[in-house]
Amino acid sequence: MFKFFRSLQTRLEALLEVSRAQADRQLQMEAMLAEAARLQTDRQLHIEALLAQKFLTPAAIAALNPHFHRNFLPNDDSAAQKNLIATWRLRPPGILSHSELVESGFRVFSQNDEDGILLRLFTHIGHTNRYVIEIGSNCSGSDVGIPENLSANLIINHGWHGAVFEMDPTECDKMRYFFARDHATRHFHWSRDGEPTYFSPLIVQQTVNPENINETLFEANNEYEPDLMIIDIDGGDYAVVQSLKVVRPRVLVVEFEKRFRDRYSVVQFDRTNFSKLWSQSGSTSLAAWDRLLGLRGYVLCAIGACGFNAFYVRSEIAAGQLTSLTIAEAFDIHPILSKVDEGLWLIPDESWQQV
Repeated sequence: MFKFFRSLQTRLEALLEVSRAQADRQLQMEAMLAEAARLQTDRQLHIEALLAQKFLTPAAIAALNPHFHRNFLPNDDSAAQKNLIATWRLRPPGILSHSELVESGFRVFSQNDEDGILLRLFTHIGHTNRYVIEIGSNCSGSDVGIPENLSANLIINHGWHGAVFEMDPTECDKMRYFFARDHATRHFHWSRDGEPTYFSPLIVQQTVNPENINETLFEANNEYEPDLMIIDIDGGDYAVVQSLKVVRPRVLVVEFEKRFRDRYSVVQFDRTNFSKLWSQSGSTSLAAWDRLLGLRGYVLCAIGACGFNAFYVRSEIAAGQLTSLTIAEAFDIHPILSKVDEGLWLIPDESWQQV
């Protein structure tokens, strides 16, 4: 009997040790996140202090190097964009072409020219609820935690609201910090029982996959037909859209792999293979997206100047308002991709599956 109790005591001590180790790891993780947030705040306050002393204006600093623009938001951004909208509305084309959309591109928060394309698109087709869902977002393009995504410009400068999903907790903290301080969104953030509460945009720390996409969206938003949805998760996008049932956005933006041109309908389902052999622009070829989204009632209306994102619009909305593209036309009339050397195009290896 003594041996039995001794053995039981040993097991309990082992379990307690495991529990203490887990608690220690949790504390270490919380300390790391707190330190990351502190460093982020220190960098922001340091730059704001320099600007307050008027060593350089934000415009002057941005002029030194275009990359510095990712650390500053000019106060006139909203006004300049609203002037653009007014100009576009003065003489609207009957049918907005792909080339006009691409020529309207510019960058504020987006990685490339997507902010301008989206603004021109919604100026032309209108909006219903100004609600945006974005899956995959970060602040990696900025030293001071400015989001790099396709929803922030609409939220900050045009009164949109929505939900942003990101799996990295540090990136989520950075985005919450930014939106809690920006003049356009800070009024939608407050404290409850000492804890920060966020209304819009809602930042959800979640790994989104085909198994949880519908439950995740159902819990986070109540818009069945959001004006815009963006999916950018560097692998797994296709399977997520395949499983999508609880929302039907008016406009859907997806990343595609441009180096297969219109020649292969393929998907890279294993996310661990993403960008192993080259710096990929997506894990789904444009032909594969077109086949899937065509069955869902969407038409291709534009691809960005850098060949990363494809802009799909529901066919009943695009009819009579937008020029639809075949995937061959998307490359043949593209200002850059139509002129590149044949050596850019690739043949998919065994990591890609035909669909």
